[in-house]
Amino acid sequence: MKAIGLMSGTSGDGVDAVLLEIGDLQTRHEPAVLGHAHVAFDDDLRAELTDPTSLTVARVAELHFILPRHYAEAVKRLPAWESANVVGMHGQTIWHAPPSQGPAVACTLQIGSSAVLAADLGLPVVADMRCADIARGGEGAPIIPFAHWFFCPEGSPTRLVVNIGGIANYTCVTPAVEDVRASDLGPGMMITDALARHVSAGNLSFDHDGTLSEGGTPHPEFVETVLAHGFFERPLPRSTGREDFGHAYVESLLDQFAHLTGPDLLASSVDATAAAIVRAAQRDAPSVKSVVLTGGGALHPKLRQYVCARAPQLNVHVATDGVLAPMHHEPAGMALIAARTLANLPSSVPQVTGASAPSILGHVCSPP
Repeated sequence: MKAIGLMSGTSGDGVDAVLLEIGDLQTRHEPAVLGHAHVAFDDDLRAELTDPTSLTVARVAELHFILPRHYAEAVKRLPAWESANVVGMHGQTIWHAPPSQGPAVACTLQIGSSAVLAADLGLPVVADMRCADIARGGEGAPIIPFAHWFFCPEGSPTRLVVNIGGIANYTCVTPAVEDVRASDLGPGMMITDALARHVSAGNLSFDHDGTLSEGGTPHPEFVETVLAHGFFERPLPRSTGREDFGHAYVESLLDQFAHLTGPDLLASSVDATAAAIVRAAQRDAPSVKSVVLTGGGALHPKLRQYVCARAPQLNVHVATDGVLAPMHHEPAGMALIAARTLANLPSSVPQVTGASAPSILGHVCSPP
């Protein structure tokens, strides 16, 4: 089966598309990556998506139809995209309030019309992937652990796969899926991206190649303040998002650490993410020595350095190609989920999310 996966994350930088060739939907293996494409969002759209609470209901409805046009553009940049059997569209998260946050109603919302995308591409689209897990009492996140496990062939050593997007999450990949442990571990690049916009007066949306943090020194007090956030004391299962570490939280950090230089702020933020990764490894997977960093944040030149400095006993590396490469693995996960959903197979990990049972994730929208 060939499947396309689409991912646009909380960083709001754009959408990544991957075309996978999956040999067997029920046997762990590393599918072949046949192509990757990225479509960047313009500055105005990025600003809206990274501050969704400012959007009107009318604008949310418009974006629900606008985003699939960008997704379709990314798909059409893939080689032989028409040969795909299905498209997995994660959509853009604009609100996530899982049970662990104690909301009156546990809920999540990813926008992007599957009907619009299916009509444009002429392919079946699987979307709305998180709600089935929440309907069964789960967090609806992290959504990628099953793919992390599936993409590591049988016989692979136990390892920690850390996905660093706007929010970071980890999966402890074990031989049996029933033993897999995973969780959101805190902010990935969300705080760093917001500080980059602040320090550059809006000219840069992230710390490209580490230029803004160059020469900066991490400040322990900044790191300790981030790690003192209430999220880190919530029991597993837990998940988080912009509701915890978004604009309001970054503004509070800027008030508290106004005396720091721009490079020091950025370096401190990246080190806070490294500290959260090491804390998760030591608390939740103390016997694991191999760590794979993936997701867009893994490309930050200082992150691996800071993780290694905090935990020299860990073997830390960043995948350079294949399904676990930083820009591949999340859309590859969406492709796998879509393919399994089309075959009526579950892709959730209930012991990770707290759901009562595994779920087939998402709904299938057939093309007209």
